[in-house]
Amino acid sequence: MFHIKQLDNHQEWETFNKNTPYSVFVQSTLYGEFYEKLGEQYVIFGVYDEKNTLIGGSLAVTTHAKRGNFLYLPYGPIIDFKNKTLVKQFFDTLKAYAKEQHLDFIRISPLTDDSKLTQKTLKDLGFISAPMHVLAENSWLLNLTVSKETLLKNMKKNHRNLIRRCEREGVIVQKKHAEGLNTLHKLLDETAKRLKFHRFSRKYINDEFEIFNKHNQALIFEATLPDGTIDASAIIMFYGNMAVYRHSASLNTNKKVPSSYLVQWEVIKEAKKRGMTWYNFWGVEPPHAKKTHPFAGIGHFKRGFGGEQKDLLHCHDLPLTPKYWLNWLVETIRKYKRGF
Repeated sequence: MFHIKQLDNHQEWETFNKNTPYSVFVQSTLYGEFYEKLGEQYVIFGVYDEKNTLIGGSLAVTTHAKRGNFLYLPYGPIIDFKNKTLVKQFFDTLKAYAKEQHLDFIRISPLTDDSKLTQKTLKDLGFISAPMHVLAENSWLLNLTVSKETLLKNMKKNHRNLIRRCEREGVIVQKKHAEGLNTLHKLLDETAKRLKFHRFSRKYINDEFEIFNKHNQALIFEATLPDGTIDASAIIMFYGNMAVYRHSASLNTNKKVPSSYLVQWEVIKEAKKRGMTWYNFWGVEPPHAKKTHPFAGIGHFKRGFGGEQKDLLHCHDLPLTPKYWLNWLVETIRKYKRGF
């Protein structure tokens, strides 16, 4: 039998989360603090075995919106989905908590491989497939435990050559803290306009960055061309055993020296210096996607650095009140407008 309870000892959760195969920053207590700055709440549920050892659980954050209020588990829960008894007990606990908080549904996007068995387990508990994803469900991961020479060798020849050209031509990549945010936003505004996508708000990005940067878990990598033009900027998270390509913008001013390639190489070197196991390039298009998929171009860029694709279980919702279906309708419409 398992014991599931809210964790007051956040350090216990941090130790557990950082020692998972893929420790992700969105399951950290700092991410919960970030949600508090957004006006929301967070709670951590721990799963203990008969020896009172923490073996799983999840950070959960509230989200309040006109279309419905819900409890969200970003890349959670971290539990054994093959153990149906554990899964049911865990979600029974969450369901009781969510109802106490007068929430309309529970949303999960676990960092677990997709499988028919897990889909059936969730369906039996009343979960349905969510209209949209929240976090990347198809990610590109690079194992950093090999040498820098091997990492370069495993890249596509074009990527390797462009990195060397940028170095040879004098592209400079600097690591920055909060002083780099304004430049990032200027570049992001231009990039979003050019590529026609909806960017995160300044407050969202600033609050998230500042909380993690304060603990040396986030940096801005800013690339400057030889003529002094700032051409690219990216926020990278460093948490546990994984670095994450979180937010980025690039003007691609000089196509002969595409600075984004050198930015990625400098990030990889920094992650290795910090002893990270993985570099998560974040979202790419799913397997067998059409060439028109919105992530197709960026996916080609990320794959060129070598690595492997990790395809996760799609986001799932557990409706708790009839208001959930308003959220389902709104997000279904948004899905078709975005094209994926």
